[in-house]
Amino acid sequence: MVSMAGVPTRHGRLAAVALGSWTLAWFVIMAWNGGGSWHFFVQGAQALADTDDAIRGGLHTYAAAPILQIGPVALLAALVAMPAGVAGALFIWQVLGAAAGLVILWQIRRIGAVTRPDLLHDGRLDLRIAAAAVVFMPVWMFLAVGVTHVDDVLALLFTVLALRAAVSARPVLTGVLLGLAVDAKPWALPFGCLLLLLGARRAVLSGAASMAVVVAAAWLPFFLADPATSNALHFTITNTRLSALRVLGVHDARTPPWDRPAQAVLGAAVALLAWHRGRWPAMVLLAVGARVVLDPGTNKYYVAGVVVGAALWDVLGSRAAWPWWTATAYLGLFVARWVPMPDAAHGWLTLAYVLSCAFLLVAPSGVPLSATLQVRNVRLRP
Repeated sequence: MVSMAGVPTRHGRLAAVALGSWTLAWFVIMAWNGGGSWHFFVQGAQALADTDDAIRGGLHTYAAAPILQIGPVALLAALVAMPAGVAGALFIWQVLGAAAGLVILWQIRRIGAVTRPDLLHDGRLDLRIAAAAVVFMPVWMFLAVGVTHVDDVLALLFTVLALRAAVSARPVLTGVLLGLAVDAKPWALPFGCLLLLLGARRAVLSGAASMAVVVAAAWLPFFLADPATSNALHFTITNTRLSALRVLGVHDARTPPWDRPAQAVLGAAVALLAWHRGRWPAMVLLAVGARVVLDPGTNKYYVAGVVVGAALWDVLGSRAAWPWWTATAYLGLFVARWVPMPDAAHGWLTLAYVLSCAFLLVAPSGVPLSATLQVRNVRLRP
């Protein structure tokens, strides 16, 4: 798609136009009755801005409304757009969220140009990106436009940008971006394992320190101002009949007290194992899989995190020419939600997909390790 001189080729221009048209089409489709969750961001942004309310506003926002399971960075992002009005702010973030999907695909390509030069020179990298985009974009547009969950959009965007920074050996930037991901949505915490891609111990520690500072700067003021902010940590949601938790034998009506910590621990564990096994492109997919398989909620926008992780593996790690993991997530976890079937079947589909992802820990990787290690001396294995 891009010539050796960096000038887009004719095929590259045509592919860019096709992707833009595909994105615009799904934007229009999802914008019809879109913004399904925007009211949460309006509520949170208004509360955050109301610093005169010493009970429900400002730094007391999470203590008073633990239902706002949205990070302060995402609330601040919504607040910045509010001068345009509620409807105007929604449109702004629908457009920005749609653009974020394109940025993620472009960043995956840039990561591939660094770590998979074998795919870049013969055009296979662009083919993989294009094929993944076909099934990636409908799911992403549902997240960014259909429900407009700004927090998940930012968490996934910052995570992919952090991965790009890590393979470029920029530890402070990697840590800052991972911190911002957690500040947008706390479930992004296991992505901190991507710091290990920095290789050298000093770089990893530098990145970890940067991440810790950014996370503390966003969350600590709320806990110091109002200890009841911890209410947000114990907020529960319905354990739906479509969840994989039900299939696993957990029939609690709402989120079990051990569930959120278990998601974080399992997500970090499988990400670490993927790094140890040299399957670093699967780290995001496995960490997200740990979340969805143990989550009592079954919102369709959760699949956006899965397809981001799957696209990373399909483009950067898989030996297959086509994005089978992204396509399977799209069909089995997203499209299937509109297909009439018993509730438990959706839980089984989620469990089957996540267990299949575990196979990536032992499957052959398409990443030529020796070539990757030559890129700025980045170590992708311990």
